[in-house]
Amino acid sequence: MKSNAILILLIFSISVFAGCIEGGSSATDKEKILELELEITNLTTENEELGQNNLIIQETLDSARLELNNSNENIDNLTTLLISVETHRDNLSNSLNETMHELNRTQDESLLLQLENQVNNLTSEIEAANSEITGLIGEIDAKVAESEQLTATITALQSTISSLTYSIREKIDNCPMDNSGLEVVGGFDDGTGSGIEGDGEIWNDEVQFSIGECPGDYGRVLNMSENTWGPQAISKMGDRLVFAGNDGIHSWEPWITDGTVGGTYMVKDVRPEECSENEDGEETCENYGSMTCQDFSGINRGTYCPELVAGNSKFFFAGYTDSPSVEMAEVFVSDGTEEGTYLIQDQWTHDYFSSDDWWEFFYVGPSNLHVIPSSGHHPDRLVYSGFWAHPGDVTGEEPYLTDGTTTIRMANLVPEVTEAGPYCCFDFLGSIPRDFAHEGNMIYFSATSNDNGRELYRYNLAGFGNNRLFLIGDLRPGTEGSNPEQITPIEDNKVYFTADMGPESGRELYFTRGSASNTNIVVDIWPGSNNSSNPENLISHGENIFFTADDGHNGTELWYSDSTAIGTQMIKDINTNGSSNPRNFILFEDILYFTAYNEQYGRELWKSDGTEVGTNMIMDIYAGSNSTFDWGPPADFFGEQIIVHNEMIYFTAKSEEYGYEIWHTDGTMQGTKILLDLNPGTNSSYPWWLTSFGDKLYFTAAEIDPYPTNGRQMYFYWDNPGPVIDV
Repeated sequence: MKSNAILILLIFSISVFAGCIEGGSSATDKEKILELELEITNLTTENEELGQNNLIIQETLDSARLELNNSNENIDNLTTLLISVETHRDNLSNSLNETMHELNRTQDESLLLQLENQVNNLTSEIEAANSEITGLIGEIDAKVAESEQLTATITALQSTISSLTYSIREKIDNCPMDNSGLEVVGGFDDGTGSGIEGDGEIWNDEVQFSIGECPGDYGRVLNMSENTWGPQAISKMGDRLVFAGNDGIHSWEPWITDGTVGGTYMVKDVRPEECSENEDGEETCENYGSMTCQDFSGINRGTYCPELVAGNSKFFFAGYTDSPSVEMAEVFVSDGTEEGTYLIQDQWTHDYFSSDDWWEFFYVGPSNLHVIPSSGHHPDRLVYSGFWAHPGDVTGEEPYLTDGTTTIRMANLVPEVTEAGPYCCFDFLGSIPRDFAHEGNMIYFSATSNDNGRELYRYNLAGFGNNRLFLIGDLRPGTEGSNPEQITPIEDNKVYFTADMGPESGRELYFTRGSASNTNIVVDIWPGSNNSSNPENLISHGENIFFTADDGHNGTELWYSDSTAIGTQMIKDINTNGSSNPRNFILFEDILYFTAYNEQYGRELWKSDGTEVGTNMIMDIYAGSNSTFDWGPPADFFGEQIIVHNEMIYFTAKSEEYGYEIWHTDGTMQGTKILLDLNPGTNSSYPWWLTSFGDKLYFTAAEIDPYPTNGRQMYFYWDNPGPVIDV
């Protein structure tokens, strides 16, 4: 059948290529021949699978032919039986005629009675024979109709098989840039869907199967502009990735990709090109982009970079529609389409960049965007810190909640009491909520009030009316507050966090079950006034946590806590002559992976099961006291650099032989290897934004030195399942 023809063609093509190098004797030529032989094996396997499609049709055809033969045999048998019954009926009719003739002639009373009985019996037998004949004729008609249907089925199946065809074509849109592959597609040129019957090509719904993957194990998703930073804020939204991208034309705008060239595009030009004329009438145009970082350091507000987060079917981002000197950044929502991308609400409609110094003002734009993914009948939702500034109505920076359609202010913790020039009364600071986290229906965050300073709050999404917001506890009475940080919910309204009690005990680890009565310090790790253990890097481990802390004797090391004083202990003194400063925490299969420093090996990759004996360095990748990980703590523009993907740990590491490239490990020294030397030799590609998405690992990198000659671009890596068609 056609699938066999496909295999023959592919094997022939591969044989041609093998023949081209058959005369060579180099190791490269032999390796190529082995690869081609393996490809034949792969294609043979694929053909066996694809042949099942044709086999099903052939089996159906054979079954229909067998049923037709059986039906025709039944018709022949029924016809023979019908003839026999009709003959029997005719014989009965002849006997009846003879009996009637004899009856008309006889005068014998006893014979007359006998003949009348015989006539009645013959009449009954004839009626029975006629009834049987009628039934047989009905059965024959049904079998004839069945035969006609089977004949039509056979004709259709024969037509389907005859229309089975294949073609070899480029799969440009589904492969990386400059790395298009070939695919063999098989199907029926029968006009199914949008196809055209008999046009010699199979497309869309006509295609039944395909063979062939993109060449290689990695590729570039799309060429963006030659900028240093490349795609930023990469987030997963369902079956696509969203990110901030700069194509060199529109500047920084929201983009989306399904991992293919054809499926990668700018979602919307939120802040279009802006043009102006000088006094001579000459027009100049500039495209600044809606998601471009803005430098407010000249007015003591630092740098503001719009954020982007994604749920299951929507993503939210902050951005500008006009110059930052005219409009403040706002929050937008998008479903991944241009028409589905819009401003949630215009929270800043008035020019409050006053030169009259009416107030202290530090707000630069929406921040702390935190997404609550859709579940049940609830859509994707966003909680964020935003500022409401309308003419005569300024409520300061407060927490907001939105699903993209309905937006509410969760609380107004700081009242409007400030007089501003001719206006009264405004609030130009607000509670400035920070560090949003959620577990189930509960949102946790820190915020400032006039009476309590900055403390920990919770907001119940399932609550009603004014009973949703709750101050968990005024840990440090007075206006200074305990400044909660590292808010880490686990389950059942349980939360770990850190709080600063000032000279009393400094910043230490706390645990709460959601109210003031059950909120307590876990343990004063570094006792004494003005001492702080500064717990950081909290990560949940069931109902317990890993974290880092400094006990005043061993420096900053790895710790573990079950929320009790006795169950809170340092796991291991990794650097016995100072701090190991563990960071970059990630959990996989109940094991914590992290980076840590000691004087003998520098900063390397470690793992821990929560015990001292089970806490060990995996491998000294950059041998000696050199550090494999010297890119510092995670930065907003680096993204994640240690992640879980395909049941392994993937990470960016520096080695003497390869520079900065991507490595992976199964947790053993033997299973720790470089994944891809994208910029060969000791040159570095500096991978950022490692993202596990489906069966591919996405990242940004600079392929050519000096960094970044062709800009930072988005790439993917995968274990290519093959086969790769090469004809």
